[in-house]
Amino acid sequence: MVAVLKKGLAVVAILIAFLVGTQNPQVVGVNFVIASAELPLATLMSICLAFGIMIGLLVTAPVLSKLKWQNHRLKKSNSKLSQATER
Repeated sequence: MVAVLKKGLAVVAILIAFLVGTQNPQVVGVNFVIASAELPLATLMSICLAFGIMIGLLVTAPVLSKLKWQNHRLKKSNSKLSQATER
């Protein structure tokens, strides 16, 4: 059931992205530190979204890794204690 909901949510997100992209065909100028470019607004929005997702993943990955390691150690400790109390 959860997999179906995730796939449905992904389809809805893709449809919304398509609608936003088709509604923003204007070309905008973007000035970088060393260069400039003219891109369609939808492309610029997609690039910004991708960078935001990457930054979010880079920030949360160490925290999630630490929590998973802590969970692994606690499960290992719990199983040792359970085995000790069963004897």
